[in-house]
Amino acid sequence: MKRSEAARYARWSAATACLLALLTVGVYLERKWVAHQEREKAPPPAPQDVTRLSSGLTFSKVVGNRKVFTVEALKATDFKDKPASLMEDVTITIFGNTGARHDTIHTKSCQYERDAWSIVCSGKVELNLQSAEDAARAEQDKGKTAQIVHVETHGVTFNHATGIAQSDQPVNLVFPHGQGQAVGVEYKSQEGAVQLLRDVNFLLTPANAVPTDKHTGAAVHEPVRVTAKSADFQRDSRVVHLRGLVEAQTASARLKAGEITLALDKAFHAEKLLATAAEGQKPEMESRGKDSATHLSGETVTANFTTEGWLTKIEAAGGVKGSEQSGKDADEFSADNASLELWPKANQPKDLILRGNVLLASKMEKPGESRTLQTSALLVEFAEHRNGERSAPERAETLARGTLKWSDPALPPATSSAAAEAGPSQTKLTADKLELKFGSDGKADQLLASGNVVTERTLPGKPVQTATAKKGSAQLLETGGWAQMELQGDVKLKEDDRSGQADRAVFVRSARTATLAGNAVVRDATTETRARRITFAQSSGDIRAEGGVRSTDFSSKGSALHLAAVPANIAADSLRANSKTGRAVYMGHGRLWQGDSVMEADSIELLRETKTLNASGNVRAVFPQSPGPGATPARALSVQQPTPNKVKLWLWHITAGTLTYDELQNRAHLEKNVVAQSAEQEIRAPQMDLYFTRSEKANTAPQGAAAGAEQISRASLPGG
Repeated sequence: MKRSEAARYARWSAATACLLALLTVGVYLERKWVAHQEREKAPPPAPQDVTRLSSGLTFSKVVGNRKVFTVEALKATDFKDKPASLMEDVTITIFGNTGARHDTIHTKSCQYERDAWSIVCSGKVELNLQSAEDAARAEQDKGKTAQIVHVETHGVTFNHATGIAQSDQPVNLVFPHGQGQAVGVEYKSQEGAVQLLRDVNFLLTPANAVPTDKHTGAAVHEPVRVTAKSADFQRDSRVVHLRGLVEAQTASARLKAGEITLALDKAFHAEKLLATAAEGQKPEMESRGKDSATHLSGETVTANFTTEGWLTKIEAAGGVKGSEQSGKDADEFSADNASLELWPKANQPKDLILRGNVLLASKMEKPGESRTLQTSALLVEFAEHRNGERSAPERAETLARGTLKWSDPALPPATSSAAAEAGPSQTKLTADKLELKFGSDGKADQLLASGNVVTERTLPGKPVQTATAKKGSAQLLETGGWAQMELQGDVKLKEDDRSGQADRAVFVRSARTATLAGNAVVRDATTETRARRITFAQSSGDIRAEGGVRSTDFSSKGSALHLAAVPANIAADSLRANSKTGRAVYMGHGRLWQGDSVMEADSIELLRETKTLNASGNVRAVFPQSPGPGATPARALSVQQPTPNKVKLWLWHITAGTLTYDELQNRAHLEKNVVAQSAEQEIRAPQMDLYFTRSEKANTAPQGAAAGAEQISRASLPGG
């Protein structure tokens, strides 16, 4: 090797050695620097009681192949000789047994006690209840409002073995369309249930809330304040239970109950509310308007809602009672069950159905006047409200046989003699179906009755007046009473011992009259009257009959006329009578006949008390003559006897201006151009008295005459 090459090799080797030395020093220095940097970044030395520090902690509970919940902490610290860990920024996510939930519990710091299987969070804790579906939807659409129930409290203990979180501290809740407060909370992750332990207070704000209407004073979708002793919320079934003395109140309404169950839809809108009795408190609903107040109670009350928050139906069961006060009028009802359907978007009644022992009582503005309806089923239809006005009843119908009763006020007697007649009166109408029709003012103005109609009318000091018919109707007053009532179809009337029948009957309340029309027949113990129209005045006892009047008196005693031992018949165009005084006046073509005696006159008057008959105007009469020995004191009256055993009947035809017959004296007094004619004789005089005797036996009566008939025995002519 040349010296020059050796020198170059030596220089290259030296350079290489220097480079390796430099690299070695660089690596050493680099390691020193890295170690220094790590020492700078490393956490401070652990306290003596700390075993290990961890940057994070995650563990889950798994049942089968499904994760029930997961616990996550961004930082965890284990302690020496203690089965506990300190976790920071903790989030517990609960998926539930089916994975349908995505509930979270979040807090800044918790202590995990391994032996007790519990996580104790002493600071502020947030609990969010949300479905997995909503969570996924909110993750995709960040701008969409999540359907979350948010709960805030302090001092929460979570047992990851049971999945129950508990706190006895004050609780604040925020949920869709509402917020609330309570004291103490318990969350069961497996069931997804939240229980508020005491002093529960909610404020519910319905969707699309509308402020108070300035014109009607009514608020639509008012906020609801709810208070209760305790409450629980079933997340999976979306059911809220309120217990204790529960009250739900708005500006115009209030609901009280021992327990309330509220079912929600997926968007947490109310679907159905069930109020039940508990702790001695039945469900009670109260509502107040500008000039009205309503009340409803029962063993249970159920309300159904739409998604928008409108009521669609309210049902009550078990001893249902209700009332409504409007001005000075008041209505009360009771039934076994009640169902109210409401108009859409209005929260106003549409159809009300009452079933079982239905009693509806109304007290009118007029003092003392009332109306009561009894049936086993009733339907009330309400007109659709317009322009903000309140719904008013339009029609009411009994769905079974019903009875409507009116009570009139007790009126003071006009005189002392009328004191016995002073007092309240009652009218009762019963039928297979009753239908009430209401006017635009919401007050009933017409009643229709059909099927086996029965009416009863009771006046102070008077016997009960009853009537039956196939159908009927009544015109009603604004005060609630009735003005006129009409019955149709085979009408039958009864009052004490008097009865009647006709095709139609009309009762007028103010006049206290009953009118039978169409083949009218009236009977009492001794008489019968037929006419096209007969009217009774129940208060005064007056009777009027028009059109083809015919009366028959069947009595043998007590009658004003007893000319023969057979019924007396009277016919006329019209009749005016009074049942109290016993006076009856037959007017227009009057005709009376009894046995062989016949009488005609423009007017025939019968007086029952004095047993007197008065006939006036074109009087014409036919009387038989007695054949006895003393029958002819006046020479003008004679009897021819063809044979001793065969007596011929002689009839006298008499005309006069007036005739008065006295039953007690058996005397007829005639005046004004009196003419008496027989087959062979005639008498004329300004006045005449005819005396009658009665044939007691058939063999002493003239041929053709009945035994016991009154016959002329003598005549007296004062002069002329």
